[in-house]
This record gives sequence, structure tokens and C-alpha cells, in this order.
Amino acid sequence: MSYRYVWLSLLLLFAFPANAYEEYSSIVNVDVTDVDAAAAKEKAMLDANRRALNNVAPMLATQAGVELINSLSNEQIAYFIKDATVLEEKSSDIRYIASLKITIQDDILRQYLEEKGVAEELSGESIAVLYVFPNLSSWLNVEKQLKSARNVENIETVAMSNNTVQFRINYLGSLEELTRNLEASGFSLHSSDGLYILKNYQASYSPMGDYDD
Repeated sequence: MSYRYVWLSLLLLFAFPANAYEEYSSIVNVDVTDVDAAAAKEKAMLDANRRALNNVAPMLATQAGVELINSLSNEQIAYFIKDATVLEEKSSDIRYIASLKITIQDDILRQYLEEKGVAEELSGESIAVLYVFPNLSSWLNVEKQLKSARNVENIETVAMSNNTVQFRINYLGSLEELTRNLEASGFSLHSSDGLYILKNYQASYSPMGDYDD
């Protein structure tokens, strides 16, 4: 293999955009009255953050973890909030009403729960997958993306030909969640006669178009 080909492969490998991850978020409706609208809005945002985190917590934490999160102060809860989007709002002199989308920094939340020993344990599974690629550098990029996808533990190559690779995905959680995570990264995963077929919608070719069973 020439140095020129190696350099081109590495260039293509790092030229693609970073993976898009599924985010944990919750829509919260608030209606708060206080001494003035500013105070009501501040109290409403604190309440929305706490309620959103409590809504997400059961997906990532054990019951003990949920109770731990409930005991956190408003300042501690703010540490786990990534973004707050106002979907709809109105206010008066002393009242604030709004519908808010609160997005959680779930990677930080997961780390915190794991450090406290109260993270939800996910069961491990694996599936056999077939992927058709136009060139080796394309597969190397896809392999890198898959390894960094949420809840993917490992990618193990089983067999490879000139443009086809069969591999196993070892993952945590449910197959449905894995499929959603891959879709968020531009991939589709569907079953065909006991073997899962992976397609990359970010590529400019049709993966299965050149493959005959």
C-alpha cells in the first residue's frame, strides 16, 4: 500500500462531520405567580429544570438514583441542563406561563450516576450486520462512527470482501434504541433473513444497489 493511499484514507476518515447523538429532553408546562414577572419567570425556569430532569432520570438511573436526583439543589440541577427552548410563553405583571423544551446533558448525568453507583444497568446484546461499501476508506469512517454511537460496546469484523463487510455490533440496551441512535447518525438498520442490513444515508451511493444475494 502506497503512502499516498494511506494519506488519502486518513484524510477521508477525518473529513466527515461528527456523529449526531440522540438527546434526552422533556417538554414542561409552567404557570408561576410571584412578586413580579421576572421573579415568576426565574422560579418557573428552576421548576422546569427540576421536572425535566426528574422525567429523564428513570431512563438512566435506578430508583435510588431517582431519589438522589430529587434531593439535589437548584444549583446542582442546573449543572445537568444543556439547553432550554421556549416553545410558547406569555406573562403579566406577576405571572409567567410557558411551554418549555428542556434538554439534559445526559453524558454528564450518566457519569454522575455511575460515580454514585446508581446508574441503570443495561443488558448487553449483539447482532450480525452486513454493509456494502464503495471503498475501504468509506468503511473505516463508518466503523469509526458506529463505535462512537450511543450504547455501542464494540464492533467485531467477521468477514470482508472487496466491497462487503459482515460484522457484529455488541450493544447495550434495546435494539429499538440502537436503531434510533443509528438513524440519528444517518444510518438505517433493517432485518433480512436473520441478517441485519446497514445503509448509510450520508453516502452518495446506494449500498444495496451493487449487492446480489
